[in-house]
Amino acid sequence: MESVRFVVRRRRRIAIAGIAFAMSLTTTACSAGVTIDEPGPVPAPEPVPALPDGEVFALITVGSDESGETTLGVDVAEMLTGDEAREAAVEDGLISEGEDLPNDFYIDNDDVTYELLHFSDDPTITVISGSDTSHNVEIEVEHLVQLWNGEYAGEPIYGIVPSVPIPMEVTVAGGVVTAAIMVYLP
Repeated sequence: MESVRFVVRRRRRIAIAGIAFAMSLTTTACSAGVTIDEPGPVPAPEPVPALPDGEVFALITVGSDESGETTLGVDVAEMLTGDEAREAAVEDGLISEGEDLPNDFYIDNDDVTYELLHFSDDPTITVISGSDTSHNVEIEVEHLVQLWNGEYAGEPIYGIVPSVPIPMEVTVAGGVVTAAIMVYLP
């Protein structure tokens, strides 16, 4: 199932005087031999993908839609490192000028907006091993749900706290998530 956001354009209502004016134009145009097309039905809104195809860094949440199908809440953010990270942290008041960031990264996320997306039929979901953080572990969607809910009983996983947004590189294709790869944050 493809996740989409709908954009609806509203038309302004014409005042009674405007309708009378339009009717007089129609009468004048018809007597002058001009054809005026009848207005048709208002077209249905066109679906707009929640996120464009491609890869994004995001903080994700896990939930389900009204049908019970698992969804990801994808909040696109920017992962900064080095001087760029330090400058953004100073600008946001997290640290003072001249201070260093403790871990040399900063997540810039001024606009927290979660776009709800479904998974593709066979997504790749990768998390970080709790036994060795240099190794990734591929898991199923249901394991991600269990990790999010604090119900996971499998091998140890690094850095996932139940109900706390997870930093991931998310790949979107055709409006659905095809891959979600956890990003290591020290």
